[in-house]
Amino acid sequence: MSKPQDGFVSRFLNRPISRRITRVLLKFPVRPSVWTISIFVLPIIACVFFVRGDYVSIVIGAAIFQAFSILDGCDGEIARARNLESKFGERLDQFCDFLASLLYVLALGLGVHRSSEGVICAVLITANEWLLRAGKSETLVASPTLHESFYARHRGMVGHSGLLNLGERFVWWLFQLTKRDMAIFAFLVLAALGLADWILHLWMIVAGASLILSAIAAVRSGMGQGDVATREPRA
Repeated sequence: MSKPQDGFVSRFLNRPISRRITRVLLKFPVRPSVWTISIFVLPIIACVFFVRGDYVSIVIGAAIFQAFSILDGCDGEIARARNLESKFGERLDQFCDFLASLLYVLALGLGVHRSSEGVICAVLITANEWLLRAGKSETLVASPTLHESFYARHRGMVGHSGLLNLGERFVWWLFQLTKRDMAIFAFLVLAALGLADWILHLWMIVAGASLILSAIAAVRSGMGQGDVATREPRA
């Protein structure tokens, strides 16, 4: 029930836990979309802790987000197990993840008295999400392994931005180390180390870099330029 897009944390931590939870959920008539919506209460609760701003509250908030990241895998596992995968479910899951990210940076910004940085992060995340959705996703990304490791909405950005000029292996590692599951876990570690400010700093850097690449990809795609896939992914 795992996915080729899973990062290191999802593959070795989140999935082993979520699969056990999913096996229990499959005994009940739980629909994937209902699960997606029902667990969204967790980011809201986490934000209440973030806004409080003290060390213990921030660690609890980050831990709740990590729990949300784990449980977020169950909806897809339920959908695949019951053959209920749909575009609506995929979009709902992506929207909830996007909204959770906005709540994370805005609430944490308030809690650590860096509201402006939280707002800037939210703007960068929103702009990047818009460009990713607006861009072309049909681009074939180099080798089959590299192609399958990205979600469809990231393939156009990778294929058109010129990032592949740095090498497939570099691009693969770059995305593995900045995937959402890796970020959420790393933010929990930073919170535990008392470095909550760095959560915002790193998120701003990654979101800003991603926005620049998405913008370059959008321009080059519109001009009919970009990287040509070297090998077409096999079905």
